[in-house]
Amino acid sequence: MSGDEFKLINEKVGPIAAVALLIGTAVGMSIFIVPTQMAATAGPSIVVAILLAIVPMVLGILLLLQLGGAIPVAGGAYVYASRLVGPYWGFLGVAVPVMSVWAYLLFAALGFAEYVPVFADLPTLVSVYLLLGAFLAFNYVGVRLAANIQIVLVCLLMAAMITFIVGGFTSFDAANFDPLFPSGKGEPFADGYAPFFLAAVTLYIPFQGFAMIIEIGEELENPAKNILRVLAAGMTLVAILTIGVVVALVGAVPWESIIGADGEAVEGGLAAVAEGIMPGWAIAFVAAGALIAAATTTNTLYTSYSRTIMRAARDDVIPGYFAGIDDRFGTPNRALLLLALPPLLFAPFTGSFDGIIAVDVIDWLVTVTVTGIFISFMISGVALWNLPKIFPDRYEYSFYRLPLPLLKVVAVGNTVVSAVFMVFVALGAPSALGLQFGWILLVSLLYVYRIRTYDTDGEDLRDKMSLLHKHEAIDGDSDGSD
Repeated sequence: MSGDEFKLINEKVGPIAAVALLIGTAVGMSIFIVPTQMAATAGPSIVVAILLAIVPMVLGILLLLQLGGAIPVAGGAYVYASRLVGPYWGFLGVAVPVMSVWAYLLFAALGFAEYVPVFADLPTLVSVYLLLGAFLAFNYVGVRLAANIQIVLVCLLMAAMITFIVGGFTSFDAANFDPLFPSGKGEPFADGYAPFFLAAVTLYIPFQGFAMIIEIGEELENPAKNILRVLAAGMTLVAILTIGVVVALVGAVPWESIIGADGEAVEGGLAAVAEGIMPGWAIAFVAAGALIAAATTTNTLYTSYSRTIMRAARDDVIPGYFAGIDDRFGTPNRALLLLALPPLLFAPFTGSFDGIIAVDVIDWLVTVTVTGIFISFMISGVALWNLPKIFPDRYEYSFYRLPLPLLKVVAVGNTVVSAVFMVFVALGAPSALGLQFGWILLVSLLYVYRIRTYDTDGEDLRDKMSLLHKHEAIDGDSDGSD
């Protein structure tokens, strides 16, 4: 399949809808669960940890701003890896994120199922299929419908977070911040700062949702200009709301009271700790916010990463069949199905459908997800470093251009921080990192097979993975393929 033989997506996503998609990914289910878990471990220091987590977030935003401003395409993670690092890394640039998304879809669905009993008595597996199936259908019908639904859901999600923040500040007690770094063993810092740094790493995880903006570049209205606007507006709101939730949590509830009889955080996340400090309707609204967060995350994952699969299929890195666009709805229907079916098939085998969702299953899925995301950001850091050398014109005339010294700092910073954070998170569940590396080994064998298959036909697949397509060239750019 040549660069001109596939059908493009004609529907465009406006900046407001794109901001909603970004917030829906960044403020996922984890914001309703992770702060209470970290408060039970690190105490009031999570307020400092969330501020520390903003530093790598800014590095990541600058990385995407430069790459997205220079090469605004669909499936950005794959394109940047394949064109700026190398064909093999491009192959990993689609395989690793997709594995992470499969895990994250299951995580969101299981989290959704955990909160459903507050409102309806549904079997867990039914709740999982309801969430994954409904938003698969919305995305199948059209990106504009999915984006419009996202706007409504994100407004409700932010309202639920604001409800918790306001309710927390009505019971605010500054004494809850003392001591800031409790050890839990009666002696200051007896445990060292490990819980604090773990909290910083874990609280950074939701912020990585901003990466979705580079996956829908082809469908974003005026992407070169709007990528910055979407990132700035979306991540500012995410940072303010997330910091507000953490400060309200610590100020309203003594951290010791968050620890259950088993030594772990009480189940139920923010909704559970809201009992006693908020009226019943507010607690129910916060619980509903968790359901909405799972929905917005699921919706955006389908929307954004189906484009990664579609874009890789256009190069025949994976079978070109998955580059297909539905004639009626104009959506990447086959890529959507490839993204959706594995979580649907594996859901019954998670071992948690006895009416009680195992927390360790959810935590393990999160670890699989974030280790994959960190691997992708490491590759993207190298891609940013190589941008001025491989595509000098695109860097020079990018709508937003980082000065070269700052670009190098951002590139190295993202690579190093991602590597350190990946190891830190994986220490809690080494099997999750093992799964990712096992997956990398498997897809590496598939990559070799794919290359050799094309070689027998007299075609070098790696050449196709080195040039941009004609519709991705701008203003007569000579970097596009013929």
